Amino acid sequence: MNPLTKPQREGKYRDRDIDCQEALEKAFMEIAGVQSNTVVAAAGGTMSPALAALAKRAEAVGWSLEEAEVAISELAQNLLDEDAANAAEDE
Repeated sequence: MNPLTKPQREGKYRDRDIDCQEALEKAFMEIAGVQSNTVVAAAGGTMSPALAALAKRAEAVGWSLEEAEVAISELAQNLLDEDAANAAEDE
């Protein structure tokens, strides 16, 4: 299990959303690799039990549950976009 980093400081700050995505990325990719069907759902805002648990882990280290869920959704969308771009290149 990948450890999650906490926010740089309490409260809102510039690029906090990006920091949250970076904090969750390795753990998200681990889950996405095993449960690839959860990626499409997460991009649409639906969290699988594994991704909901990841959001809860993020909350435990200092991220809000909402910002963790948004970060997971963004990571899922980024992964789908990357996969689509790679598929287009292969054609």
